[in-house]
Amino acid sequence: MQLSRVLITGCGGMLGSAIYPYFRDYFETVLATDKDLCESWLQLLDVRDVDGMKAIFSSFKPDLVLHLAAETDVEYCETHPDVAYNTNATSTRNLAELCEQGGATLVYISTAGTFDGEKETPYTEEDEPKPIMVYGQSKFDGENYVKEICSRYYIVRAGWMVGGGQRKDHKFVSKIIDQIVESQPVIYAVNDKWGAPTYTHDFALNLFKLLQSEHYGIYHMVCEGDGTRYDVAQEILDICGRNDIKLEAVDSDYFSDTYFAPRPRSEIMVNANLAKIGINLMRPWKLALRDYLVRGFPHLIARDDIDTDNVDPLYPSLERRSAADRRVLNATSQQKDNGRFGSDRRGQYSIADLIDELHDGKGLESAYESYQH
Repeated sequence: MQLSRVLITGCGGMLGSAIYPYFRDYFETVLATDKDLCESWLQLLDVRDVDGMKAIFSSFKPDLVLHLAAETDVEYCETHPDVAYNTNATSTRNLAELCEQGGATLVYISTAGTFDGEKETPYTEEDEPKPIMVYGQSKFDGENYVKEICSRYYIVRAGWMVGGGQRKDHKFVSKIIDQIVESQPVIYAVNDKWGAPTYTHDFALNLFKLLQSEHYGIYHMVCEGDGTRYDVAQEILDICGRNDIKLEAVDSDYFSDTYFAPRPRSEIMVNANLAKIGINLMRPWKLALRDYLVRGFPHLIARDDIDTDNVDPLYPSLERRSAADRRVLNATSQQKDNGRFGSDRRGQYSIADLIDELHDGKGLESAYESYQH
């Protein structure tokens, strides 16, 4: 991969906090930007500012652009469609034009929310998106601009994002954890919408591997398996050992006052194109979720051997898990993946070990070499 200068937009959020450490350590120069300077390593860039983007391209001259910046609040998009389209579609078109003019490869992060949810089987990259809400339509418009303008691009669709740790996680997992911390006697979770969680650190590693392949195109990048929000909440309670809290299943109407935007019945996707080129490294979502909670919220986990003194709340995955926990993760991974990461091809070396070696300071190339052998 002959790329050395990487520009990342919208890098201050939960996905950016996972991507930045890996790409910073590998590429010669990484410029991480955001409209909110929540970290010392961020530079100001609002992607809606055309002149500001032109100035960045003129001075920095990126050869790879990771476009993470987006308006992702589904309800806000529904009530502020002008902001949604300006941020997610128009800005993407402007960025695509700058990439093409400068010869840069563009990575555009999209969403399972581009589908209408009516398909009975999981969505593949061959399925045509049919958005049913403003957010999904604005992201799909962005996809189309990228395809029309760029000659070298990756459109990568994620599922329900999981990650960010105690400081940056403001999504579903965090909302359940907040209720656990408050010892709510009953937690309500929706059981009539299906999807696939996406752990940000698995996503970051698989994205890097995809860039190495130079197989441009559209990709789904979600953890293996599927479930409802109820299933995710139940798994969190099980991991935390909180059988004292009752989990009650409800339909989407229960939260309609707060979450009023239409959502697809199914956002289940499979990583068909990653599998075709042999680099689907995404773990089962239950395993990835447990890994995230162990690293990001160790004080809530019902285990005696979690090292709670060495887990950073911002970058929980930069610390090594306990030896006992690694054995559990690797054994579970081999059982659930039916050999996909098992001893038939890679001995006892799994994606969990790969993440560990990277977190211990081992280079990306060296870690992948160990994984592949």
